[in-house]
Amino acid sequence: MLDIKEIRFFFIRHGYLLIIAAWLFTFSFLFSNYWSYYSSPQGVKRSLEKSLRQRELAFQDVISDTSLIEHLFSRDQNEEEIKLLGRKDFYIFAYDSSTASRWLVSWSTNLVLPEEWQEPLTPGVRFLKLKNGYYEVICKKLPGKQPGHDRYIVGAIPVMMEYSISNTYLVDHFYDKPALGLEYTVHLKPPGIPVLNGQDLILFYLYYDRTLDAGPPNLLSVILRVLGCICVLIFINLFAAMLARQKNPMYGFFFLLAVILCCRMLSYFYPFPFNLRALNIFTPLIYAKDEVFRSLGDLLINVLLGFWLLLFFREHVKTIKPPVVKNHWQQRLVIILASFIMYIVGEFLSELIRSLVIDSRISFDVANPFSLNEYSIIGFVILGFISFSFLFFSQIINYLLNELTNFRHRTKYIFLAAVGIVWLTFRLQNPEIYYSVAMVIWLIIYVVLLDALSYRFENSLATVPFLFWLFLLTITTSAVLVYYNDQKELSLRERMAVELSKQKDPYVEMLLTDVTRQMEEDELLQLFFQQSTSSTGRSMPRSTLENELKQKYFKGYLGRFNVSFYAFNEYFEPIYGGDTSTFPALSRRMLMGSELIGNELYYNERSFNDYSYIGRKDFYSNGMPSGYLIYELTPAVINTQRLYPELLVDGEIYDPEKESSTAYSYAIYDQGQLVSNNNDFAFPVKLYGVDMPKEDITVQSEKGFSRLIYKASKDKVVIVVKENRSFVEFITLFAYMFCLFLLIIAIYRVLDLLVKARMRIGNLKALINISIRKKVHGTIIFIVVFAFIILGLTTILFFIDRSERENKERLSRTINEVSHDVEKVFADQRMFDDLEDLYDPIFQASLTSAIGEIADERALDINVYDRDGNLQVTTQPLITEKGLLSKKINPDAFMQLYREPKIQWIQKEKIGSMKYLSGYAPLRNNGEIFAYLNVPYFATQTELNQQISNFLVALINFNAFIFLIAGLLALLITNSITKSFSLVTEKLRHVSLGQQNDEIEWEKDDEIGALVKEYNKMVRKLEVSAARLAKSEREGAWREMARQVAHEIKNPLTPMKLSIQYLQRAIDNDAPNVKQLSHNVAHTLVEQIEHLANIASDFSAFSRIDEANSEVLLLNEVLHSLKDLYQSHENCNILFTPPGRAYYIFADKTQMNRLFTNLLQNAVQALPEGRVGHVTIAMEQVEEGWVVVSVEDNGEGIPPEIQPKIFVPNFTTKNSGTGLGLAMCKNIVEQARGEIWFETQLTVGTTFYVRLPLEKV
Repeated sequence: MLDIKEIRFFFIRHGYLLIIAAWLFTFSFLFSNYWSYYSSPQGVKRSLEKSLRQRELAFQDVISDTSLIEHLFSRDQNEEEIKLLGRKDFYIFAYDSSTASRWLVSWSTNLVLPEEWQEPLTPGVRFLKLKNGYYEVICKKLPGKQPGHDRYIVGAIPVMMEYSISNTYLVDHFYDKPALGLEYTVHLKPPGIPVLNGQDLILFYLYYDRTLDAGPPNLLSVILRVLGCICVLIFINLFAAMLARQKNPMYGFFFLLAVILCCRMLSYFYPFPFNLRALNIFTPLIYAKDEVFRSLGDLLINVLLGFWLLLFFREHVKTIKPPVVKNHWQQRLVIILASFIMYIVGEFLSELIRSLVIDSRISFDVANPFSLNEYSIIGFVILGFISFSFLFFSQIINYLLNELTNFRHRTKYIFLAAVGIVWLTFRLQNPEIYYSVAMVIWLIIYVVLLDALSYRFENSLATVPFLFWLFLLTITTSAVLVYYNDQKELSLRERMAVELSKQKDPYVEMLLTDVTRQMEEDELLQLFFQQSTSSTGRSMPRSTLENELKQKYFKGYLGRFNVSFYAFNEYFEPIYGGDTSTFPALSRRMLMGSELIGNELYYNERSFNDYSYIGRKDFYSNGMPSGYLIYELTPAVINTQRLYPELLVDGEIYDPEKESSTAYSYAIYDQGQLVSNNNDFAFPVKLYGVDMPKEDITVQSEKGFSRLIYKASKDKVVIVVKENRSFVEFITLFAYMFCLFLLIIAIYRVLDLLVKARMRIGNLKALINISIRKKVHGTIIFIVVFAFIILGLTTILFFIDRSERENKERLSRTINEVSHDVEKVFADQRMFDDLEDLYDPIFQASLTSAIGEIADERALDINVYDRDGNLQVTTQPLITEKGLLSKKINPDAFMQLYREPKIQWIQKEKIGSMKYLSGYAPLRNNGEIFAYLNVPYFATQTELNQQISNFLVALINFNAFIFLIAGLLALLITNSITKSFSLVTEKLRHVSLGQQNDEIEWEKDDEIGALVKEYNKMVRKLEVSAARLAKSEREGAWREMARQVAHEIKNPLTPMKLSIQYLQRAIDNDAPNVKQLSHNVAHTLVEQIEHLANIASDFSAFSRIDEANSEVLLLNEVLHSLKDLYQSHENCNILFTPPGRAYYIFADKTQMNRLFTNLLQNAVQALPEGRVGHVTIAMEQVEEGWVVVSVEDNGEGIPPEIQPKIFVPNFTTKNSGTGLGLAMCKNIVEQARGEIWFETQLTVGTTFYVRLPLEKV
């Protein structure tokens, strides 16, 4: 385990990360619970009260402006005053009244329904629930100019918007408190926290439902906590890295894996580090696969954690060591298992991509950029990390396979192919078998490329291998995504065809649901059925009932249907005679052959143009049934293409694929005849027998179009056609993914630098080193990207501006045409003698019908206001009935038309979050204005989006091509610029005092030329200095050599001189043993002369080290012969186990013999007296292209103080010797492009290692 001191030092060095995380969590907690206005119910109450009081004071300021008030009552506001009131966050209404009536003179909005104020107007403060929300209503009475006339100023301060319809555009919310969620609601009575106004009067009660408070409540709190978690994770990663470096790489990896698993499990079952499920990204409505990948957020976290583990493994563990196996079949089993793992992981990641595309509501349609949203960006990020994770994992498994197959790539490919075939046999029944075959083939090619072009992530981003792998990953991911996008698109077309085969209209269903609700409160219908069940049996005439119901409920958009009514009493008997349909017969139609689409609302379809909606309403009196009303709507005309605003459709209406539906053309055939089609595709008018599909779903490709044919029934066929743009989509997707991958790598590099710099700018500057090449690359790419952004923005702005102009021009023409038609309707149906009686009920009914026909014909909505701005006729009554708008004209438009009459006025308006154009025009008779026409233009952005999408796709594809061109140009330019630097650098790199240094030839007279001139000048000076230095070194070397030779020669000369002197003295003294002494002296002289000869040989061999005659030789033979040579040595056992393969090297054979002879001789001589020696010779290939030979002895070892001098010439530990043996060995090894080192342990022994490059034979 780690030492306590090491852990303490680690915390001291990296503890700042935990401190930063603690502060981030603390700030997040304080902001969520104390600092923000929504931190607690009391905080929300105080915030609401503050907002109300500020707006109450602003309302008082308006009232105190007498000039503005006078202008309001005289309808004489100027432009500045109109804008001033429009900017207020409350609404102003000016009433003038008399004893007989009151009338609204001015108003600042048409969003609130002023007719809902209580009668009569009383000064004071009230809190009212109106149709579109809750308001504080302040009424102030002002003195009138005439006796009996009073003036009132009413201020409506919105508190909470609460619509009767809920969809994307209409969302319930507190007026100026966007952070408040569903947990807070407004109650008019307790329970709740009382909210006071500026006069300390209770307006309403704020109710807080703790069960709906999921938290964290705001984006800032989430960001702070996420940053805190990142700091903690970096700390954990650094600790695991320390564990891997100092103990064992696998210890660090398993520690990190355990921490990640524990934290992830906690986040699944507990709100750790906070309630993730409160975020939209963690809801299963966007994406869900299974219990592990239960949301898009879970998928993102799991992919990031997996990528983190793989990255840590590559950085610290590097590779998986193959298991030690003794038998070949065991080794093959491990190879097969590793190959299966490769396929399983590939299939799993491919399934993740499929699930991300198919099992989600996320759009990846890059051909339609407006269908992309924040979830699409997250999805692309996930795809990027999945791709890099597979790259890292495959490199690890591939290295394991190489180790298992002893780097015999052909064997590995055979195993991979065999395992792939077995894998495919288990998937023969899978409908996506062709995709699996393609995946197996791709995987084998991919592994071949891994072997051919190995690449590490740490390398420079400008290298060819990096660009190659990035290119390969992008192409592969884009191809897989296009494949699954096509599958999803086909399923979308299938659903579209199924829906087209039906005549169901969601807008009609919503209207009929509302009709049923209104009927419940209809007193006339209640009275009708009560009278029908009474003893008198009197009831209104059938025509009267039908006209009343049609005028009240089945007008406007529902007027395009024929309506039949069937009234029954409590005994299920017809109230009117002559009805051919009985209650049981109608009930059978509803229950047996119809589809239930609402509460007692059914859809019944017999054929394409023969369908109906059937509704039933039960009436009760005193808890007992009093009667039953059944109505049936059948189409009066063939299906028109009239548009209706999505604003009135209740429920979630946004679908990221909806925009793309405009790219389809469809045709509907009934009994072979074309009955309906859209867009400009050339569909045949009639389908013959050969054209009728045999299957329910048939997909065909023809002339660049993909046709889906859906056989809905025996007689009905739906054809949906889409232009086949897979190649364009692939190119666009490639550009997206390529940029995304570059961004991911850039973010990774930035984070890596920040961690290495320990968040310190000084350290960061030291780590950042931008070369000239990178600067040039970056500059060119920046210019390309900048030009792309500027061109894209300006063109998009041009499209938007042109679209707005075209919409206004189109609306202007429409208003002119409609105004003439409406004026003609008025002229044909009414005399203009008395404008006050212009809208009596009888005339208004016929007028509504006539204007409705105009609206149906032109597929638009029409509103007609009287001269006071009151709505009199509308073809879309639900807008006002649902409280989305009042029955007053827009005040800005009214002032433009009333004060300075214009021919027409077009402006932008807004309901909820839906923006639209609205056109106004005065209606005249003989030059006198009698009404105001309004045509709201709910222009969809489809056409504009399609134009922008087409442009962006073309621009992105073109820019991707330009980007590649720019990359190549950047490479060429930087190569041309840096080539000269590289030349100088290369020359400088080879500058040496011991060899001839060439000058650089440079013909250009530029900046580089000046540098080259200085270089050449320095080379010439260096040659002079080198000659002087060489001379000095030679003289020094000769002196040192002479000293060493003199020393070595002097040693044997001394005993020789003494022996001769001793012999001479014995001769002079006539010693009796002169003969014996002569023999001994002669032996000594011969021995010392041989020693002198050895010294001469050693110096001669050392001087000829560089004169090597290299050749390809078998290293096995060299070692084997030396082993045999020393095998007979006494008191020493030589052990050499021949390897299982031949190792060839390129070296001088004589020098190799001398090298290993010296090593063996040193090993034998290192043995102490009395110890049986064991010398082991071993050789093995530890890495590709290199062999290591080891010579191990069991001698005394080498003391630490002399280890640095082992390879120094003339150093020796022996009583005799030149000290050139190991120095010579080192020179021989380096001459053979290898290296030599040793490991020693006192009293145990020493091992010398020689690493040599292998030669391919």
